[in-house]
Amino acid sequence: MEPQRVLSDRYALISHIARGGMADVYVALDRRLGRNVAVKILHGEFAASDAFVERFRREAQAAANLTHPGVVAIHDWGEDDGTYFMVMGLVQGQNLRDVVRAEGTLKPRRVAQIGFEVAAALSAAHAQGLVHRDIKPANILLTPNGTVKVADFGIARAFDDSEQLTRTGSVIGTATYFSPEQAQGHVADGRSDLYSLGVVMYELLTGRPPFTGETPVAVAYQHVRATAEPPTWHNPDIPLGLEAVVMKAMEKHPDDRYQDAAEMADDLKRVLAGQVPLAAHGSEAATRILSATPAPPAYDDPYAAPRATPRRTAAATATRDRPDRSTIVIGVLAAVGLLGLGLILLLKLFGSSTPANAVTIPDVRGMELAAARSELDDAGLTRVGEEVVADAEVPLGLAAGTDPAAGESVARGTEVTLLVSGGVADIVVPRVIEQTLDDARAAIERLGLEVGDITYEVSAVIPEGSVIAQSPEPGTLVAARTDIDLVVSAGADALIVPNIVGNAEENALFALSEAGFDTTQITIERRPSADVAEGFVIETDPPAGGALAPGGVITVVISQGAIPAVVPNVVGSSPDEAQARLEEFGFEVEFDDDLALAWNDPLNGKVAAQDPSAGQTREFGARVTLRVGRAATQVSVPSVVGDAEAAAKAEIEAAGLTWAKGADTVLAPGDASIGRVVTQNPTAGSSHAVGTTVTVSIGVEGATVPDLFTGGSGGCPGAVGPSTAQSRITAANLVMATGPADDAYGYSSQPGFNTHACEGRAVEQTPPPGTVVAKNSTVTVSFDIVRTPADYDIYELYPLSSDPEPNAPTEFPLFTFTQSTEQSGLCFDATVAYEGRIRRIDPLPGQVLPLTGSLYEIKYWLATTTPGPYDNCPAYTPPP
Repeated sequence: MEPQRVLSDRYALISHIARGGMADVYVALDRRLGRNVAVKILHGEFAASDAFVERFRREAQAAANLTHPGVVAIHDWGEDDGTYFMVMGLVQGQNLRDVVRAEGTLKPRRVAQIGFEVAAALSAAHAQGLVHRDIKPANILLTPNGTVKVADFGIARAFDDSEQLTRTGSVIGTATYFSPEQAQGHVADGRSDLYSLGVVMYELLTGRPPFTGETPVAVAYQHVRATAEPPTWHNPDIPLGLEAVVMKAMEKHPDDRYQDAAEMADDLKRVLAGQVPLAAHGSEAATRILSATPAPPAYDDPYAAPRATPRRTAAATATRDRPDRSTIVIGVLAAVGLLGLGLILLLKLFGSSTPANAVTIPDVRGMELAAARSELDDAGLTRVGEEVVADAEVPLGLAAGTDPAAGESVARGTEVTLLVSGGVADIVVPRVIEQTLDDARAAIERLGLEVGDITYEVSAVIPEGSVIAQSPEPGTLVAARTDIDLVVSAGADALIVPNIVGNAEENALFALSEAGFDTTQITIERRPSADVAEGFVIETDPPAGGALAPGGVITVVISQGAIPAVVPNVVGSSPDEAQARLEEFGFEVEFDDDLALAWNDPLNGKVAAQDPSAGQTREFGARVTLRVGRAATQVSVPSVVGDAEAAAKAEIEAAGLTWAKGADTVLAPGDASIGRVVTQNPTAGSSHAVGTTVTVSIGVEGATVPDLFTGGSGGCPGAVGPSTAQSRITAANLVMATGPADDAYGYSSQPGFNTHACEGRAVEQTPPPGTVVAKNSTVTVSFDIVRTPADYDIYELYPLSSDPEPNAPTEFPLFTFTQSTEQSGLCFDATVAYEGRIRRIDPLPGQVLPLTGSLYEIKYWLATTTPGPYDNCPAYTPPP
């Protein structure tokens, strides 16, 4: 549509969308910013009044500074050729008045949520000194994704306003939602808005306002003097906690109400969290809620001394004493009202207010989700989903309550939503409006949030596939994993699904045809139903109000009535999926004891058995028993001793246990167990928890310590010297280390006692011969000390083996004897008996020699009796 008018060269009016008491509202294009806005234009008859123009201007100035996600934003104010206008944000959706007309009463939780968001918006406004003064369903807007926005702060004024404009005493507002102080023309503060909000919530819960009358004056009179019936008298499904909040907000005297909007919002938050609101504490509140109370005294001045009894004047007494027909009428009406009220009380006191099979909703707050689900299932309730809610008191991921709340008595099978704590609301919702759905999804999930319901809407402005609206609003603080619902543009040519649920098939198809759907776009699905008569529509996909792109397909589910059906196969499905699937076919579902399974059975946690089995035909409403599989937590340890390493590992892990390799077991070369399991712990056949570690030892080839006491010669035929010991140890893949020397063997001149030939040979070895050890292990060997012969053993011997015995080479086979060249190898000795025999040696007698593993050389000097230059023979030093 072409713009018909341009205001201030900036706002091009597109279409008229609403008419109010003071102004008309248009959709307009902000040509400077290229966006659609709402423009409110003051009616011409009011524009002529300076007072109204001033009120209009004050509205814009007061509200322009108010920024809150729950308040329709004011962008601009101006005047164009005598036309006064105000520019606001354009909100997609409908107002509560239209919602109530279309749907009647709303679910208590939805009412509490709406009340909470309105109270939060009012709290922000009151903090800036703004009072709305006209809270009513028409001024509360719901976006397509359910977000609440308060519109039309058109009668708002500052708390501290002292100008004549606020002292006119005129009654401003709508009579149905008046506060008592407004009805009497008194000054109204923020508590007046809370009274009106209470009236709105009352109407949403019961489908009717608390007071009605033929004229606005009659309604206003009741606001001042009459007591509203508790909402539960009209709708017994309303939680008492929510009723307490509504009744406290509607107290006649402002001092008895919530003292600020934040206080009321906090109480509604408690209701939403399944907690008892503060309004419900104390016997006085409970009595006001559950019993009929006499009409309170007339509300006079909210700022006068509360409950003061006025003095009766003579004129007043005279007036009271005269018969008054109107008084009689009022008395009769009051008597009739009290009689009806008494009957209702008797019914509530003596009649059963709950079904015979009622159950109490358990308190699951703070539980693990699995335990909470089990608790609700055991109570006979029907879980219809889970919803993440912010809760600073319950840790993230635990149950935060239920909807309906804990403690309520409801019929068995009642649908219950499990509330899940998302923790503290500390994540700022991003703005994804005008982004593509993929980009919006990425932006939402990047912050730890989740994409909730996605609905589509026809739009000639927003490109197809882009986000039109979101809930919660951008900038709102929410908890992790909170769902962000999106409204996505279906383009300008999309089709809107009409509401055909409950219609006969022919009528439904006709309605779809009228809405633009052709036969190629309609798919019929038939399903048994005990609730919907045969041939009538159960549901549609997309649901009513949804948008469908051109060429898209709508599925219409038609009831087959309560007919027998074939039991579907649900083995392998989750319990919730199986139950939903069976109930779609009209069967009742019962869960029996869990079915024990192997530890790794894929049916763990899923339906493992059903009775009747799939494929059998049963009457509508027949019972199907399901058993959920539970994998074993204890398993038997298999025997793997003697298995190869790889096979043993595979067998242990197949049994649900954890493989671990311990220290190897060293085996003798050639042992058959080399490379196989030698020991295992725990032992085979014992029972342990799944995942328990089984430690095994693998046999590895070792080395056998050689015998160093065989193959020797001389006086110690069992011992070998260092070189032979080294060769044998190396050949056995071992390493030799030399231990401390020993002095086990010595020389004796007595026959048979000469063990001097064993010097330098093995005396001790560790480990002992035949021990099996790991390859490259160390074998420590101690050898006997090698000493040069003592002087009294060597000085009487001949130097050559060819000499007569005794001679040195025979007696000391470890040594080679060479005559010294010094002094011609002679030493002077006057003793004739030693002539030609060894008289001195080098090294000196009794010296310890290093172990070389070979023969040792000794230089010697022979004794001579011939004087000569032989006095310088090496000096003799006794051995130590």
